[in-house]
Amino acid sequence: MSTDLLFPIQPAPDPLADDITRLLQGPLADGWAEAPPPEGLRPRPATRAAATASHIGRMVNVRKRRRLLTDSSGPGVMAHELYRCADPAQARSGEPHRVWLVQMLPGFAWLPPVPDGVTGRQWLVTRGNATLRIEGHAELELAGLDFHAESDGNSPAGIAAGPGGATVLLRVGAAGRTDATSREEDSAWEDYAPLIRRRVLWCEGGQAALLYRAESGASVPQHGHGVDEECLMLRGEVFLDDCLLQEGDYQLAPGGTRHDLVSTDTGALIYAHGDMEMKFTGA
Repeated sequence: MSTDLLFPIQPAPDPLADDITRLLQGPLADGWAEAPPPEGLRPRPATRAAATASHIGRMVNVRKRRRLLTDSSGPGVMAHELYRCADPAQARSGEPHRVWLVQMLPGFAWLPPVPDGVTGRQWLVTRGNATLRIEGHAELELAGLDFHAESDGNSPAGIAAGPGGATVLLRVGAAGRTDATSREEDSAWEDYAPLIRRRVLWCEGGQAALLYRAESGASVPQHGHGVDEECLMLRGEVFLDDCLLQEGDYQLAPGGTRHDLVSTDTGALIYAHGDMEMKFTGA
């Protein structure tokens, strides 16, 4: 099955003025902290900005243009670390230990660091094709949007790009109970909400790795996070409250935070890791 979206993603609107772009690419409160708006516009937006900041201040946003290359990068490989837990032994429920997004040219391979402690690894090929090589296991061929979870992530592993190159997400976290593979060509996308479908990649203990396809105009109302929720924008754009995530951007929302409104004007394909079912908390 083709990995193309089953509905078109609309192009983003024409470029916005610089003063507005700054507000949309980060929490609204951060934008105004840099440059207060004209006095006549301040009261209502400032109130909203303060409310936004009160519940998104703990969230981690990593912009595509600001991602840093790690030491594990090399010829033909760009390994961007999206997240690193300060102390994996004290990780919150659902908090990843480390997350990478790795781009490889055709034929090149990446060897991720072997983590300390007992961990599990989850791999998602976001573009292209790749071959996963795990010590003591047979090679595993993965196409676009194919997913593999390892219950024991402490064996040395490597992943190599196919003839067209590959982009791969690697998430290292708490060890799971079983290995699992989910292939795009064999998977069904279920209706989840109006204009939104989802595909469950992996689920264990109430936590899940998921893909969401949202059509232009789709939205999700206020919901809380029982565990840490990660979102990686694979295609399109999404507003998470007043924060605009574009293709390649990543956000981690710790457990106990909430999103008041998630919406998309363009349509989107999103990878998420968190609660299997959203915890809706308001109208």
